[in-house]
Amino acid sequence: GFVPGLFGTSHGALQFMAYEDLKERYNNYRNRLSDTKLNTVEYIMMAAVSKIFAVAATYPYQVVRARLQDQHNTYSGVFDVIHRTWR
Repeated sequence: GFVPGLFGTSHGALQFMAYEDLKERYNNYRNRLSDTKLNTVEYIMMAAVSKIFAVAATYPYQVVRARLQDQHNTYSGVFDVIHRTWR
């Protein structure tokens, strides 16, 4: 589970990337400069949507990682975990 654990760092990177992209697109949609400050509700919405995106993108990996770290089951590798989980 160590190597898949390293993959987990992508969650924060994906969330930050989505957050910045959403802010820029929203400001462009509102015909404002891309670095215009948002109000509180807009910030909360951008944070929530970017978090949902990051979770949806990385949650399947977290299932595989947790199963690889499970001491009660024996798997032959990542593809075995994916195959058995899908089944």
